[in-house]
Amino acid sequence: MEKIKVWPLLLAIVSSLLALASCQDRIFDNPFDPEAGEVIFEVINTIPTPALIPLGLAWDGSTIWNVDGYNETLYSLNRLNGSQVRSLTSVLQVTSGIAYDGHDLWVCSEAVVNVYKINLLTGDIQKRLNLQRGSFTAIEYGDDGLWIADALSNKILRVDPDTAEILSSFSSPGTRVDGMAFDGVYLWVSDMATLTIFQITVEGDVLRAYLSPGQSPRGLTFDGAFLWNVDGNRRIYQLKF
Repeated sequence: MEKIKVWPLLLAIVSSLLALASCQDRIFDNPFDPEAGEVIFEVINTIPTPALIPLGLAWDGSTIWNVDGYNETLYSLNRLNGSQVRSLTSVLQVTSGIAYDGHDLWVCSEAVVNVYKINLLTGDIQKRLNLQRGSFTAIEYGDDGLWIADALSNKILRVDPDTAEILSSFSSPGTRVDGMAFDGVYLWVSDMATLTIFQITVEGDVLRAYLSPGQSPRGLTFDGAFLWNVDGNRRIYQLKF
């Protein structure tokens, strides 16, 4: 009777299990930094978004806001299951980013140089800032200022929310900023072209670079404990670092 070759069979099984595991949205290492060791993140939860073209994200303390680039709608979503709580129509065409300042929402656009602060409940305009020039792909509020990504210069601007004065700026860590979040100390930036999420200082120094959980990383937001990343696949990932 022919003997069964066990080792090749075991090797094939192990290889199949590893391939299957690599397809799951669970744990990712840091392929951009060989010295990073065991620096990883875990996908805690994944929720759907009704946005057909999901872009910017913002956390308002109780729900997650997601910009729909298809119909200029701002969706407020339950963070546990992605169900729609309510929605607002954006005051901007080609809305790309959204931020929360503790009281109101801010929105920016790739096609308009004005950045607007709007009422969280009604969507009414509270303030308009004219930045003169730029194509703005992401916005975040933190450290008493607005952080705005400009695709024209590929820079991240720190803007005075009262006067529109550009207080400082630095180059984007990637090819383009598709999402941005502030965790109280550091900025987090997504780059869809390289499938990367960067952790950077407020001066622009790159600390870490992570492979994104999806194939089209866009908006980012921080809820005080977890980072959230919306992907072009219409899924929002809750990430634990």
